Amino acid sequence: MTLPAGWEGYEQNFLGLDEPWCHPDQAGVYVLPAPYEHTSSYVPGSDKGPSCIIEASHQVEFYDEVLRCEPYREWGGIATVRSLDLDGKVDGNAVEAIEHFVRPHVRTGHFLVTLTGEHTGALGAIRAHAKSYPDLCVVQIDAHGDLRHAYQGNLFSHASVMARVVDDGLPLVQVGVRSISPEEIERINATDRISTFFAADLLDPLGRYEGRAARWIPEVVKACRGPVYLTFDCDGLDASLVPALGTPEPGGLGWYDTLNLVSALANGPGILGMDISEIAPIEGFVAPQFCIARLIYRMLGRIKAGRRVH
Repeated sequence: MTLPAGWEGYEQNFLGLDEPWCHPDQAGVYVLPAPYEHTSSYVPGSDKGPSCIIEASHQVEFYDEVLRCEPYREWGGIATVRSLDLDGKVDGNAVEAIEHFVRPHVRTGHFLVTLTGEHTGALGAIRAHAKSYPDLCVVQIDAHGDLRHAYQGNLFSHASVMARVVDDGLPLVQVGVRSISPEEIERINATDRISTFFAADLLDPLGRYEGRAARWIPEVVKACRGPVYLTFDCDGLDASLVPALGTPEPGGLGWYDTLNLVSALANGPGILGMDISEIAPIEGFVAPQFCIARLIYRMLGRIKAGRRVH
């Protein structure tokens, strides 16, 4: 088998897979890098996130000790599209370009993982999926509400991306939020299309996440009104796991609770696609992007197991 034009070989693809496991004709998962950054308001560099995640993924062990399998084999492989060149496009033009990049692969029988920079890039991937799945429910793992109508005058700011999702008429379930403005609270209270699970409400009395997820995960699943599109801002995780962020916040989700949530969503309403955003790499410090590369792979295993349930 020879890779067609536009697809990455083992030196540059997710996990460093060789043929036939990275071939798009065989693979059940497509990884789509779309490294967009324009409105980062604190730490820049998220446009480097997709390539750093892919590079770090080459160090991920293939065997999942919980599922007792190698998920890439269960999917038939993981293929990686050549990174999107946005050619200077920003704001709505960039969102449209990412939507066009993702859309041809939606509903082709492949599970899509879009890797973007700032969270705004996720909007293009979400819209591409929503046009094929009108009953889609967006689940947002994030430290921030991202529900401002505009931020610094920009409707396509990373701080406004979920406002655009709600404006598109999609139901939204937010998990792990712990930084929010009065304007965003008003928006949450003004519509029944938004369900927000604040991080502080997920803590146990000793201030720990891990182990209490059995209580709140069923509530998150119940709030989903249809099959799920998962938009994963890396600052949703605790900053001790992933400190290389555009807008870091303390007090995020733990590793095992995050995976348990993904399993519950996959086994319940099902997960149709996902994106990963907001890693801003720190030079010489690879742990954050390795954590996310490993998390993506582990999530793919749980999503595949969920499809067997369905």
